[in-house]
Amino acid sequence: MKIGLELLSLAMLLAMGTAAMRSLNSSVPLEGIEYGNGIPERFDETQLWRIYNITEAMQQSIPVAQVMEQKFGGNIWKENSKFLDISIAKEHVKAARSFLDAHRLEAQVLTDNVQALIDEEQLDGINNTQSEPGFRTKKASRNSSGMHWKDYHDLETIYAFMREIRAKFPTICRLYTIGQTVEGRDLKVLRISENPREYKKVWIDGGIHAREWISPATVTFILYQLMHNWENQPAHIRGLTWYIMPVMNPDGYEYSRTVNRLWRKNRSPSRRANCFGVDLNRNFDIGWNGYGSSTNPCSDTYRGTSAASELETKVVAEFLSKRKYNLEAYLTYHSYGQMVVYPWAYKAVKVRDASVLQHVANTAVDRIAQKTGTSYRASVTHEVLGIAGGGSDDWSRAALGVKYVYTIELRDRGTYGFVLPPKFIKDTALEGWTVAETVAQAIV
Repeated sequence: MKIGLELLSLAMLLAMGTAAMRSLNSSVPLEGIEYGNGIPERFDETQLWRIYNITEAMQQSIPVAQVMEQKFGGNIWKENSKFLDISIAKEHVKAARSFLDAHRLEAQVLTDNVQALIDEEQLDGINNTQSEPGFRTKKASRNSSGMHWKDYHDLETIYAFMREIRAKFPTICRLYTIGQTVEGRDLKVLRISENPREYKKVWIDGGIHAREWISPATVTFILYQLMHNWENQPAHIRGLTWYIMPVMNPDGYEYSRTVNRLWRKNRSPSRRANCFGVDLNRNFDIGWNGYGSSTNPCSDTYRGTSAASELETKVVAEFLSKRKYNLEAYLTYHSYGQMVVYPWAYKAVKVRDASVLQHVANTAVDRIAQKTGTSYRASVTHEVLGIAGGGSDDWSRAALGVKYVYTIELRDRGTYGFVLPPKFIKDTALEGWTVAETVAQAIV
């Protein structure tokens, strides 16, 4: 344990150094400068609450999540029709409690120290990848990229893995750089197909929200599952064209790894000082100025200045619009909640073929339960996650006519939330693969 703690301290120092260097070399101010010159933000004694019984009538008069965010500095983790998960820094706990008491609301404390969750996540990764006591190996794998699923990886390792796959399968893989972010990072998509002109297409993305690390981990695992045994894959796998984008939000992802573990948005600067980022999953051109997003640049659900205002959103929309012919499935991986959901999210209506989508989702959920014993729920999005416009899933159905559109909310249900220890990666990623495999089978 002593060695593990020493390694944890070293890892934190390295992260601090990386963040500091990036902040010096970037033309875009980083939030780390605002909060202490690139030093990772800590969440000591920050509490994570789950608040129940927020009625629709109350929301109309007092938008609880918005008040908690703006007045008490709350960080919204999850908001749906049943509860609100929100973290409150220790200096705001007393006042926030008084607010809840005044409105006869109770908060269940999921954790009384978010930093302890973050430390556990990091230490678990260190322990999982130690080759021998006192030494951590980056390459706990057999491949040259260093990709494995014992820990979470930085963007470069993920991109190296994509390049490695492309190099191993040059005749069926094409690696696209479809654009760049505001901080100059590449946006990469890997295509896998034996007949890209004729085969039906599946799009898979992850990492649209920076802090949901299990998402890129799952998408890279799906890529591995597809390719490590490609020659022996069944016809319903090999007979498709796969587009894989593990990280749609590279700037936010790297920022969450070096400065703020709970960062959600991209890193676009705004006109308002000290506030950065747009929620990319509120920025697509579908119900963009409707319910479920914010006009406040400091909010985690800020929708941007206009639909598709962000470079990431724009290039993904353009890339897919050019390939909408035969595009049969759009799968986007998120956390957390353990759900497989389908449109609509921007309005309280089901798509016309909801029964078909529900059947495929039910099949995936049943298979997950058989494989890992984990319980997922299949449903229409607005019923379980509430109404929210600007989502990539709704956009793919409305703009491109994609049939099998699913948002997969991976583990867990709130014990760790976004800060899922690496020991859960493999089983969670297997659950994500199970959904992709089930959808592939459904495509005729």
